[in-house]
Order: sequence, then C-alpha cells, then structure tokens
Amino acid sequence: MGKSTVKIGSYEIDDAERSAPDHTGTNTLRIPCKSDPELCMQLDGWDDHTSIPALLDGQQSILYKEHYDKAGDAWVMRLES
Repeated sequence: MGKSTVKIGSYEIDDAERSAPDHTGTNTLRIPCKSDPELCMQLDGWDDHTSIPALLDGQQSILYKEHYDKAGDAWVMRLES
C-alpha cells in the first residue's frame, strides 16, 4: 500500500492508504479515522451505494463505502477512477 492524499469536499486526508488492485481488479483506499474523526462520522452516515466524488492525488475519482475496519479504525473505500 502507498500513502495518498484524498480530498472529499472540504476534508483533506494526507495519510490515506491506496491498495494495489486485487484479483477482481478492484482498488481500495483506507481512510484512517484518526486523521479526521469528523469525516469518519460523515462517512458512517452515508449510504453504501452513494458515490462520493473525491480528488485522489490530484485526480478526479469516485469512492464507494466498502466497510468499516473496526480493528484498524479506518473506512475502506472502493475506488473508481
């Protein structure tokens, strides 16, 4: 995983972790809740099927909630560029 910067609305996270594509070609992005607890509360309230426009390392992307990683205290997002 590599560190990435993601901007969702007015929230900017500098320590998100982008994964390599898995066997299905899906990329994920982990957003640590310690980076911005307010953003994590917002994500918790959003529907799993809601598309979330974001800037990922300066490029337009669309994120979808995959799941909350309780052990790692992070949101795992599916990434579509």
